[in-house]
Amino acid sequence: MKLSWDKPPAAIVVAGTEEYLRRRWTRYVLSGAHAAGFDVSTVYSDDEVVSTLSMAGAFGMPTVVAVSSSDVTPQTVADHVAGDPKKTCMVIEVHGALDEKKHPVIVPVHGAYQITFDRPSTKRQQIGMAEKFIQAEATRLMRGKEALDPKLAAALVKTLGTDLGVLAFETSKVAALARSQGEKTLSVAHVKAVVRGNPEADMAPLRVALARADGPKVAKALLKIRLKSSGDPTMLLLRARGGPADLAYQWLRASLLVDQQRTSDPKAIARTLGVPEWAVAKEILPAARRWGSTALRQLVRDLSRVDRGVLLGVPAPWVACEAALLGGCCSVDGR
Repeated sequence: MKLSWDKPPAAIVVAGTEEYLRRRWTRYVLSGAHAAGFDVSTVYSDDEVVSTLSMAGAFGMPTVVAVSSSDVTPQTVADHVAGDPKKTCMVIEVHGALDEKKHPVIVPVHGAYQITFDRPSTKRQQIGMAEKFIQAEATRLMRGKEALDPKLAAALVKTLGTDLGVLAFETSKVAALARSQGEKTLSVAHVKAVVRGNPEADMAPLRVALARADGPKVAKALLKIRLKSSGDPTMLLLRARGGPADLAYQWLRASLLVDQQRTSDPKAIARTLGVPEWAVAKEILPAARRWGSTALRQLVRDLSRVDRGVLLGVPAPWVACEAALLGGCCSVDGR
């Protein structure tokens, strides 16, 4: 999609299940608008959208309004597009696939101004996408073609996983080292100097097993994390985003919303939790139903005690963390 801030479109839609690319593209658009002299406003409700657009029209200010698809109505978007504004643009971010039935706010937006970044569904396709992405990043950062050998790209993906955000960060470090040495390509030596295995990538099996309250698989995943970690990984599990403690708290909040408000609408829960709707429907709600609020309360309580114990200097924090997770799984199974 080519954008000209001399004649910006009335509305742009950026969607997709690949969160890193979607958010990076959104930042790119907003920073471009700011550099072109536009007033950039991020809003969180339909009333704010209408108010900002009205102010821009009244004072003639070049304005870009960034808003999530769940925070603006189709009618507001349709009215804005029909008005054919010259210097006012809406950037609508869709947390999920580009689907007009699920997200009717995108219907009034011309197809030429809709862009989507979707994460492949199979592991093989995700690896292929990650390898192409990391090669493209190397080319962009080194400003030259074939900056990263395909075999080295494959090795990096195997080591770091398929999270594009992690890959982009690590590639930027390697590229910075190579540029400082006057090199035009990334070598194995550059990679070995700055890249380390990503321990968080190993938590994927643990997340899946914990969501299912599968005690044996949780134990197996914990053992792999412990063996592959150079130090004590307890705080990784307790403090890392997407770790067991973070997930347990998220599942508990979702479970309480279902219990107290008697709603299982993914859209409403996603808005409260501040996460994509697809994540609520496919990951959070199934796990919350499997565990139930009672078991999740106990799990969060036990993990918080482990966290406090680490700070107080308990002798075996990893064992306490394992006990909390495995004990929680057993309580769900009734054993």
